[in-house]
Amino acid sequence: MEKWVLAIGYDKEKFNEAQRESLKYGILIRMAPDLSAAAAWLAKQNNFLLAVLFSDALDFLPPLKILRSLTKAPILVMRHRYDGAEKVAAIEAGADEYIQWPDTIPEGVASCRALIRRYTELNRQDDEQLNILSRGSIFISVDYHKVFINTQEVVFPRREFDLFYLVASNPGRVFTREQLYEKIWIGDYLPAENSLHSCLRRIRRKLEAAGAPCTIQNTRGVGYCFLQEEP
Repeated sequence: MEKWVLAIGYDKEKFNEAQRESLKYGILIRMAPDLSAAAAWLAKQNNFLLAVLFSDALDFLPPLKILRSLTKAPILVMRHRYDGAEKVAAIEAGADEYIQWPDTIPEGVASCRALIRRYTELNRQDDEQLNILSRGSIFISVDYHKVFINTQEVVFPRREFDLFYLVASNPGRVFTREQLYEKIWIGDYLPAENSLHSCLRRIRRKLEAAGAPCTIQNTRGVGYCFLQEEP
């Protein structure tokens, strides 16, 4: 079985040396320059045994919380300067370990190996892949019913979440009102005429408040579709 590690924000110049050291133990490294790229990898590859977040950003906790919702694998945070209070905050945000950036690559690989061994031998429950949808700065974790926009969690109750996920999963597709009622209200009952409009209005307000680069557009006489602005 291949052992994959997802390295987020790692120095490209050190990659070859780190990969050579890791390969001694059958560990392969996948590079992701940022959280968006990491989410894309996690959405299509479910065999990562570890995610390593390399960060010296002042506020790395919001990205860490998002990363925790996107993978069941352990997360290791490496910082150039160790801070005890920051370690506690990182663990509470979802990290499994927090260490100071090692002086040598073999030290860093050893820490990774320890977490991989603990995960595979003791704590790993299953290989089920989490269902993740990423749209630029928007991350939707279907399994946990969580939405993150610009690194901040935005709370969507069930109907709003289901409606937003449906249209965001099909950018550009126009859904008729009847289709949305059928898919979101599942035919349990016929909702009031303004139920859909009210739900969409609340979603739009939350997207706007979070600065989301997208909108749910009303196609007059037809229905609604999700549109995302070009970066």
